[in-house]
Amino acid sequence: MIEKAPTNPSKLSLAWVFIRAFAALFKRMVVSPFKGKNGAPTYFKDVMYAMLRAQLGNMTIPEQKYLYPPTTATYLQVAKEKGFQPDSVVLPDGIQAHWLGPRSKEKVIVYFHGGGYVLPAVKALLEYLYAFQQEANSDGHSVSVLMLAYTLAPEGQFPTQLKQAVELMRYLFETEKRSPSNLLLAGDSAGGNLCLSLLSHILHPHPSVPALSLPTSSPSSSPAKFPALLLISPWVSFTYTTPSFTTNAERDAFGPASLSRWSAAFVGNNIRDEYVEPVRASADWWAGASDVVEDVLIWAGEAEVLVDGIMAFAAEFKQGFDGGDEKRRGKCEIVVTKDAAHEEMVLEAIFGYREKGEAARVVEGWVRARL
Repeated sequence: MIEKAPTNPSKLSLAWVFIRAFAALFKRMVVSPFKGKNGAPTYFKDVMYAMLRAQLGNMTIPEQKYLYPPTTATYLQVAKEKGFQPDSVVLPDGIQAHWLGPRSKEKVIVYFHGGGYVLPAVKALLEYLYAFQQEANSDGHSVSVLMLAYTLAPEGQFPTQLKQAVELMRYLFETEKRSPSNLLLAGDSAGGNLCLSLLSHILHPHPSVPALSLPTSSPSSSPAKFPALLLISPWVSFTYTTPSFTTNAERDAFGPASLSRWSAAFVGNNIRDEYVEPVRASADWWAGASDVVEDVLIWAGEAEVLVDGIMAFAAEFKQGFDGGDEKRRGKCEIVVTKDAAHEEMVLEAIFGYREKGEAARVVEGWVRARL
């Protein structure tokens, strides 16, 4: 299913959304100095998060798709601005995946972008990933990034994105002849959800999705593992009434209104099971995950509204991943960065921060150690 161009929404409704967003910004500019701990750690972030909360909370999905160009269009724009030749893979159903960096590199970070399964990859994320692979290669690594431009909801509901992720992995295994040992899986927010859906499918094949087996070097050998799975603020729970939605209501960049719309668009009439909502999976569900991936990092921001759901998921996942085996201890790391919002490093890239914050340093350092 090829990415569709958005339809034009009412200009009047869009104008009203932006009026409310700027009203929220100006109001926060006044009250922010008196917020105490009930807000973002800096004045700039505090007022910008307030504007984003109002914008995302009041904007319909068609309006959001109208304002944000498709992932492929953004990729082509970034390629032109950065001066590299676009290189894309067209999968059997017409969906594309885009290379950031030469495909000749030894290691590949297979990246699934966030956006509630509704929004495309933003330009700042593509620029961030492109810069990361450039820096890593300058330091002597051999790595590129491959991003899947999956079909967005509601046009594509579960399991559409999982099927496309499976197609991409099969392409890498069968056409590119890549070993899992040279593929790192990563995703932010909804992209983290898709990473976990893919892992669930490898462990417990979904009846509506073609099975995916990891290749072996010989009939008698065990399948190679993915060296790393990076989950940045993974969207694992569609319950929006946990305490963090109250305590972090004014500390994060979005809230339950937008999340509810996005999850409804993604799930549709499907059952909210372990493939769709990873927090529903028990530790037993994840038994065997350590046979598929070597190391896992679950990163969350202490100030994000989703943090309670992430921590509930992480506890079960880590128990299933470790399985009581002392040799596995430390292979699944859970990092919660103080005062950080949802996918903080991506937000800082969107806002044009040039110096890397604590969240970016932690995540990038962890990935570099596994290249």
